[in-house]
Amino acid sequence: MDKITLQANGKVNLTLDIQGRRADGYHLLRSVMQSISLHDTVTLRRKPLGQGISLSCDQPFVPRDERNICWQAARAFQQHLDLKDLSLDIELLKTIPVGAGLGGGSTDAAAVLYGLNILYQTELSLTALQKIGQTVGADVPFCLQGGTCLVEGIGEKVTSIDPFPALIMVLVKPNQSVSTAEVYGKLDRGSYGGNSTARLLEYLAGKGDDSLSAILANALESVTLDLVPEVRLWQERLCQAGAIVSRMSGSGPTVFGLFATRREAEDFQARFSGEAQVFVVTLMEQGVRVLETNGGDQL
Repeated sequence: MDKITLQANGKVNLTLDIQGRRADGYHLLRSVMQSISLHDTVTLRRKPLGQGISLSCDQPFVPRDERNICWQAARAFQQHLDLKDLSLDIELLKTIPVGAGLGGGSTDAAAVLYGLNILYQTELSLTALQKIGQTVGADVPFCLQGGTCLVEGIGEKVTSIDPFPALIMVLVKPNQSVSTAEVYGKLDRGSYGGNSTARLLEYLAGKGDDSLSAILANALESVTLDLVPEVRLWQERLCQAGAIVSRMSGSGPTVFGLFATRREAEDFQARFSGEAQVFVVTLMEQGVRVLETNGGDQL
């Protein structure tokens, strides 16, 4: 096999609680993350030995060198296995908006690790791939596992949990983007704690009677609202259009709204797609999946 193409699904944070901050500056989180159908496409092609790594992307602003997280994932895979040579072409077709809080870079890196494990027949376990992924991005371990998961620590502890209800989701990415590092840097200690994740776990296990609108929360939302006030506008619009609940994903500024019917979701998309990037998505059971392989001669 010399080529593999993968679907790299994005993610949303259904809840996000910040538990504290480590001495090295990393924040400790507790979050329920969910894979979604909005995805990028990642193709890996083995090249003749000695040609090194090359990367192409359909978006001109995406770095095509060692600054790219996919490049870093490939190098981390090579170092973990002590491979003398990794000659590889990485092709990215981007649909997930950059800087949106939807895990676009992380899921692309996860797809690279997942695909290399197949392409090079290394048979690494999910746990081993997640340990490699953790070195390049906090959300990579979740994106490798996918589905509905409890994510803890700095992102390295990933546990599959009861699935979230099969609602239709609308994503709205305002025109402005934010820096994850800036959002976390502005987070006040008063925002630490929170129990939205614990309450959602009870809800999914059939033990809670609160509504999703009362449960779902994001500790970073107040910070991002100061940077992108438009976040509140889109939340209000989603709820006015019939969304059961609307919250921000990750560090934002993307907001999601959960709808009971696809028609309501598509009506919202048709009405507002000219003002922002609006996507109608479904919830997925996996983070990465193989689309196609080419069983050509080994190089």
